[in-house]
Amino acid sequence: MHSTQNAIGSWALLVSDALSEAAAEAAQLPERSVAALVLVANRPGSSVDWLSRRLGLTQSGAVRLVDRLMDAGLLRREKHQGHKEVFLHVTASGEDRLRRGLQARAAAIRALLDELPEDEQEQLGALIGKALARQGRRRDEADAVCRLCDWQACTPVCPVDASVVEASRS
Repeated sequence: MHSTQNAIGSWALLVSDALSEAAAEAAQLPERSVAALVLVANRPGSSVDWLSRRLGLTQSGAVRLVDRLMDAGLLRREKHQGHKEVFLHVTASGEDRLRRGLQARAAAIRALLDELPEDEQEQLGALIGKALARQGRRRDEADAVCRLCDWQACTPVCPVDASVVEASRS
């Protein structure tokens, strides 16, 4: 008999690697860039500081990432009069790359679950959702957990959203 913790840990790494690789390859971007697009697409008008906290980057690292995405035509900055900070938005080209990345991520998940009957896939999803919802986290931590997710797929209720117990700074 295998260790439950080892089995879960190994499967979690397998899933993480497969999803990161699939999304990055399809979007033709590094994983962190795909994550930045996911986050900004789901919170248009967010700031570089907001993004840096969710990606675990320094402010300067986030600025460099945003600059690279802007140079590639995937993000745009918007400055509002009376505000010091800039507001980030995904461009149409960025939305296209993001869509391709999320579709590849979904295909990778389907491939990983393909050997399980549909009812077992639903059971596994329900158990994982239950575990995700029970772990209290701040809003920025929850956003970071979902940095490669298709946020629209979890409407109206996301188990990670259900885990939020404390708002973050922004």
